[in-house]
Amino acid sequence: MEIIYEKWRELDVDIFNVKFKTFEIKEIINYFPAGNDVIEAITNKENYVIKIERSKMADFNSEINNINYLKNNNYYLKIPNIIENGYIDKKEYIVCSKIEGNKLSEIFNNDIKDKQEYLIKYGNELATIHSINGKGVNESKKRLINDYPKLTNYKYYPKKIKKYIEFLKINKPLINNDTFIHGDFHYGNILWKDKEISAIIDFEYSGRGFKEQDIAWALILRPGQKFMDNIEDIKSFIKGYKIKGNYNKEYLKWCYINGCCHFYLMNKKNKEYIKKLDNLLLNIDKFDNIL
Repeated sequence: MEIIYEKWRELDVDIFNVKFKTFEIKEIINYFPAGNDVIEAITNKENYVIKIERSKMADFNSEINNINYLKNNNYYLKIPNIIENGYIDKKEYIVCSKIEGNKLSEIFNNDIKDKQEYLIKYGNELATIHSINGKGVNESKKRLINDYPKLTNYKYYPKKIKKYIEFLKINKPLINNDTFIHGDFHYGNILWKDKEISAIIDFEYSGRGFKEQDIAWALILRPGQKFMDNIEDIKSFIKGYKIKGNYNKEYLKWCYINGCCHFYLMNKKNKEYIKKLDNLLLNIDKFDNIL
């Protein structure tokens, strides 16, 4: 059963006053937590997911182009169809078909007994995406997190992570943007049905990119997350990835530590979460052994 999210903030636009090209909205039934405004609406045709620009990092053109690239070439089909796109009050919007499924955060909240099986499939799916021919797409959009944390972005480095920052500075890898990546492959963008992945959503950051960064992005623990908080979970994901894919171990280690440091700095006041990140970083040698 899919989770229904209540309205948690007001939309930037009055969606009911918008004249869409191909349908008419009847009712909003779901408000998905996201950087942009993302809703599920009942229309005069069928249920659609509508995403409206809110985040300064929004890049709907890349998402549309790359989804069409995957669909048109039959490279990957577990993705929504683009129904239409345009502008609402100078804000870009995109309308996609609705694909049923639940996120791992929702599944594991109720039943965690098959966690390792899910995580193996999770890793294997990312390797499948990385096997796609990426010659026909542009380079992926970059985030702040693609580079090591700078004091120009963060006020100070807490004592516990200074040594990791130094490691990142000294060992920064030569980045190869030669793989088709999703760019935002974390549990919130993967939908599951009957223990199988039913869809991957949110391709704004997709394109040719650094695959070790894409892998690390999936492995990094987020606040409130009930998995990837221990070495066994990471091991299961890596086991699944290795079924079809390969990577540079040192690059992946760098990207993982780098991601953990960024999240540490962004969530310094969350003591429970910081404690879990501390433990993961302290056990980074065990991480070496499972790669």
